[in-house]
Amino acid sequence: LQRLLEIAEGDEFLRLQVEGGGCSGFQYKFSLDTVIQPDDRRAEAARQGGARVVVDVDSLAFVKGSMVDFSQELIRSSFQVVSNPQAEKGCSCGTSFSVKF
Repeated sequence: LQRLLEIAEGDEFLRLQVEGGGCSGFQYKFSLDTVIQPDDRRAEAARQGGARVVVDVDSLAFVKGSMVDFSQELIRSSFQVVSNPQAEKGCSCGTSFSVKF
């Protein structure tokens, strides 16, 4: 939450989307956004301190129950899904995953 509060300006929030692709079948996409769409859902736990995470209803099925964290490493710094109960396996970089059936 601290990093999100540092980078978000005004009405910006963190948007988490799931798209087809990546080395495991699906990939996470993070962006800053200011427009709430009718099918968006807000992560209530992430609203502390004014920080918001928003997920569209289609992506929510792939990340329900997940935990988002900010990771800072020598080669990159990024938001990541660190725990996804809907994922069967993921790639080593943490940006793509396959779903449980």
